[in-house]
Amino acid sequence: MSTKVFCIGAQKTGTTSLKWALTKLDMKVGDVIGELNTKVDWLAPDPKPEIVERVLAKLEDMDAIQDSPCILLFREFDKAYPGSKFILTTRSTESWLNSYKKYFPDRNNPLRRWMYGVDWFSGNEAHYREKFEAMNADIIGYFADRPNDLLVMDLTKGDGWLELVNFLGKEHLKPFPHAKKSST
Repeated sequence: MSTKVFCIGAQKTGTTSLKWALTKLDMKVGDVIGELNTKVDWLAPDPKPEIVERVLAKLEDMDAIQDSPCILLFREFDKAYPGSKFILTTRSTESWLNSYKKYFPDRNNPLRRWMYGVDWFSGNEAHYREKFEAMNADIIGYFADRPNDLLVMDLTKGDGWLELVNFLGKEHLKPFPHAKKSST
């Protein structure tokens, strides 16, 4: 079984920029969110097994995968593809909350409802804050004894090519892409 790269940051943490960077490194990177929103039985008592199955099936033809709900599936990815690389994109909680609110102004969907456990962002900001921080802490804790398997990147603080290529053992000298960059 080949190794893969798993981009396991929450939406609005630089996942699209990371996808573009991996693509510039000649990697085939897949997205899963659109497929999950339309094909998963969200009324099932526990949709997670179906979500994992669909994401892993999508990954078969890819070098890497990114976007929601990868942040919640890292354990399953690690089990299915031992020895793979995991990249957690993150940013300050306040910055993330502001960006998330701008990009998803209560346009919730079944996947985000499943991920965050509430129907709307507005009125649930404290819940989103706790969930975001807990997801990141869970990932960092899980990989605490495996520093060669996890790269934590904060693109808002300048992380980019140097960290990425050193982690993946590749070379690249072009400017790091910043997709959907905002001032917050």
